[in-house]
Formats: sequence, C-alpha cells, structure tokens
Amino acid sequence: MEPDSLLRVDGRALCFRCGSLFDALAEELIEADARDGTPTRPIVILNQRSLAPGESENPIDGLPFEVPDDLPPLAPTDNALDITEALRGKKSSRNLWYGVIVVLLTLAMGLQLAWQYRRELLQRFPALEVLCSHVECREDVIHAPEQFRILGRDIRPTSNEPGSLTLSARVRNDAQLAQAFPDLQLSLLDNKGSVLIRRRLSPGDYMFPSPSSAQRLAPGEVFTIELDFEDPGDAVTSFVIDFL
Repeated sequence: MEPDSLLRVDGRALCFRCGSLFDALAEELIEADARDGTPTRPIVILNQRSLAPGESENPIDGLPFEVPDDLPPLAPTDNALDITEALRGKKSSRNLWYGVIVVLLTLAMGLQLAWQYRRELLQRFPALEVLCSHVECREDVIHAPEQFRILGRDIRPTSNEPGSLTLSARVRNDAQLAQAFPDLQLSLLDNKGSVLIRRRLSPGDYMFPSPSSAQRLAPGEVFTIELDFEDPGDAVTSFVIDFL
C-alpha cells in the first residue's frame, strides 16, 4: 500500500485476515512470512466491508436454489417495447372510459336535481320556458294541504239519529294547481282548549260516495265534508279541522 494512500485515510486500515480496523501509521504490525521468514507488512484493505458470520463473498451462495453455471444473461426481448406500448395503450383507454362514466353520472345527477327543482328554476330563469314546449316540465298536480281554505263549518244533531252529531264544512282549493282530496285531522276540544278526541280521516270517511284516487280538485274548486259521529257529550265545546 502506497504511503500517500494511507495518509489520505488517516492511516485507517482493515486487516484482511482478522477483519480488525487499525492505525497503520501508528502501529508496527510485523508478521513473519511463512515461506522465508522475512518480516513483511500486513495486507491493508481499505473501504471494504467485513463479512458477517456465515456470509459468503459470492452473492448467489445464499440463494435457496442452485444457479446453473451456464445460465445465459438476461436480455430484453425483441417485442419488449411493443408490450410496454400496448400496456400503456390499455391503461390510457381504461382511464378514458372511466372519465366518460364520471361525466355521464355527473350529468345524470344534474338532470335529476334540475327536474326535482324545476318549479324554482322556471321562476328564476324564465328563458327555460322554451324547454317546456318539448318536455312536460311543469307540474300539473301538487300536494299543498295548507292551501285548502274552510269557507264555512257547522256541527248539529243528526236527523233521525238520536245521540249522534253531523259535522259539515265547505272547503276550497286555493292552490294554483290541482290537488288530490286531502286527509284531515278532526280534534274535539273542551272549554279549556284541551283535546278530548282526535281522529285522522281519509276522503272515504268524510265524503259519500268516496272519490277515486285519480280524482283531482281543480284550482278554486269547492267540496263539502259530511261526517256523522257519536255525540261525545257536553264536555266537547269546539272542534278543529287540520288538512294533512
């Protein structure tokens, strides 16, 4: 080993035989040559990692299988580039279809929301009215029970039925669109306003003959409620009708 090489590494050297690190400039490690007895310097190996116990210098010795001596080196095939390009093409095509699916789903969701809130959209953007000439985008039936108005009501003893009462009321549809006949809630109250009896009634309970499910009340149309029930006694002093 050249002295200049030792100076560049501050004299640090590794013993090839025992694997010990030592200062080659500070120590005089002399070893007798077994062949002629001539003292020689130990062999200095710089920048070489010592092997762990049982580790081989040959990297393939630790494999769990035997490697043939005549194994040819790995080399790319002639069509390796073609395979790579084909895989890239498939990936690009798949990403394109994913993008198309995302766009279609987003468009479908937007159309569904626009249809659900079409009344508000038409009120805010009157220019969209032109679409309604091609698509039935205006509602013709709504459910707005708060738009029913009681024009008059009365409760009296039922004729030819002792112990019974008849409730009658005239109701008008004040909505701008047609509505189905509503369910109603009848509450009988005492003189303190407390509920004594409460019942939910369908159109078949308060109208005769019963209207069909397809029958509609046009805007401004008036219908009459007629309901017979057993007299609950003097405790009942008033009643309330709520439309549901």
